[in-house]
This record gives sequence, structure tokens and C-alpha cells, in this order.
Amino acid sequence: MSDHERAHRRPARHGFAAPLLLVAVFSPLLTLAADAWILGLPTAVILGSWYFKYAFLLLDHAAHGRPGTPVLSAEDANPLGETRPILYGLAVAAFYGASGALAPAVGTTAVSAIRVAGLLLLPSILATHVVTGSFAAALHPLAIAGTVRALGIGYVAVLAAALACGALGYFVVFDAGHLALMARIALLMSLGLAVFQLLGVLIHRRRFELGFDADHAPERQQRRDDRDRDRERARFIDQLFAECRSGSTRNAWDTIEKRTAGGAGRLEELEWIHERVAAWSDPRLANRVARELIGLLLTARRTGDALSVTRQRLQADAGFRPATTAETIRLAELARDAGDRPLARRLRAILDGGSPAP
Repeated sequence: MSDHERAHRRPARHGFAAPLLLVAVFSPLLTLAADAWILGLPTAVILGSWYFKYAFLLLDHAAHGRPGTPVLSAEDANPLGETRPILYGLAVAAFYGASGALAPAVGTTAVSAIRVAGLLLLPSILATHVVTGSFAAALHPLAIAGTVRALGIGYVAVLAAALACGALGYFVVFDAGHLALMARIALLMSLGLAVFQLLGVLIHRRRFELGFDADHAPERQQRRDDRDRDRERARFIDQLFAECRSGSTRNAWDTIEKRTAGGAGRLEELEWIHERVAAWSDPRLANRVARELIGLLLTARRTGDALSVTRQRLQADAGFRPATTAETIRLAELARDAGDRPLARRLRAILDGGSPAP
């Protein structure tokens, strides 16, 4: 299975403690604001602003695959910090007004159809903004279409979930009069946050198709791990080079032995070490590594790779010899069976005690 497939199958880990805490705190405050009527309006506006700011934070958090859930901080609550709630509030209002202005020309049915289409595209607009980081790009028709195509069938699932939450929200508002106002507010807030988080999870799952570089994705961590590994390997090769340059090839091999002895990844380690030292002008260490490597490759039944290493070493150094006569015989037979007659002849010449012809 490829890294791409593993990343797709790896489940996203998201918690619910922070969103539930926010709902538990905000719902009684909004209830008090509603009971106060006009006097409670400023409080309701502020709490509503913070709620939608948190919804967008939750969307980003899930899209990037960050563990847990975000907490609304004082910086996040800053009116000048997260502007997307205001931008989309204005955009929705403008869309509603503009579509309503078309009613005399196209009729109320067409206006309703336009508004429903806009509502169905809203999640893709939000997703486009998350991916591109640009509000202008999020409103571009081609960008929206590309996002819908990249999200695939998952977008239908998000729409279905959003419509289900909307239907449930409608019931809570208009048909659940037996519920306390605070309970209804809490349910509505929870449904809204659930839709935002579900959209974020879908963006994270489809990040490859969207071209979205999530900052907490397995492949991103793999790139960091690869960079750390490459730096460590470069330091190790520098150490080997210094030891060989001082005329101590034996010390360099002992260093390699200490690194690889008894390890399950000995074969893999020797492969990359051989690849690095094979380019050196002095072939001695590369020959020593290759003799050990060829035996491990034959044991692992990677005969093609064993022949490739043998061929490379003989081309670099005509005096190269496999570690044992048995391995030389085996390699000659494999070369013959593979149709590599030049390599087979050179190996037979080694067995006959002569110098292998180039």
C-alpha cells in the first residue's frame, strides 16, 4: 500500500470537548440575552460573532488534521482577527438581495431555485477558501467547480448531512416548543458546529485531490522525517569519508558494522550506504560493502538487485570479487538465466582464476 493510500485510510482524530464546552457556556448566555430583548441584543451579537469565529476555527482545525479541537482564545475573539464570518455574512446578504431583485424579471420560483443553488454551493465556497486562503478565489466559479469535483461523492455526503441538520434545526425552532429555549439554542449551535467540522474532515481526507498541504498530515510528517534522516545519513557518510581518507578503510567498515550489526534493517542500511560510497574514487569500501550486500540480496531472493550491484562493482573495479565461491557460482547462473552473457562470462572468468574481461 502506498503512502497516499495509507494517508487516505488513516482516520482523522477529532475531539468534542471544546465545542461542547463552548455550547454549554454560550447557550445560557444567549438565553439570557434573548430574555432581555433589546437590552440583550449587543450581547447576542457578540456571542454570535464569537460562535461563527469558532466555527471557522473548527473548520480549519479539521481540514489541517490537527489533533483534538481548537479552543476559542482572546486573540481568536478579536474582531479584527477572524474576518470570514463578516465576509460571508455580507456575501450571503448581498446574494439574497441580488437574487430577490431578479424576481420581477424571472419570477419567484426561479429566484428560489437560484437561492437553493447558492445554498448548495456554500460548502464548496467555504472549502475553496480554506484551500486557497483567498476570499476572491472562493467566489470564482471555476475554482468552486474544481473544488466540487475534487471533493467527489464526499461533497454529496456533506450536503446530505447539512440538509439533515437544517431539517432538524427547523424542527427545533418551529416544532419543538416543549423544549426549553436554552436547549433549543444548544441544539442549533451543536448542529452548526457539526457541519463545519464534517466539511473540514472531508477537506482533509481529499487533500491530495484538492492540492491542499495540510500542516498535520502523514505525508508532511514523512517529509520532515525524511529530511531528518537525510541529514543524519549525510553526517554518517562524512564520517566514513574522513576515516577512509586517513587510510583506514577497516575503521570505516567497523563503523558500518556498528551501525548495522544485528539490526532488522541491515539490508536497507547497506543499500543506501553502498549507493553513496559507490561514487567514491577509492573503490575499497564500496567493494567491501557490496560483498556483504550481495549476500543479503541473494538471501532475500532479490536476485535482480544482486546482479545489478555485481555488475556495477565490476565496471567500477575489475578486481572486485564476490564474498564466496558459492555466491560467484550463483551469480553466474543468474546472469546466464537472465540473458546477461557479458556478466556471466566475467563471473566464470573469476571462477577459473583469471582476470574478468571488461
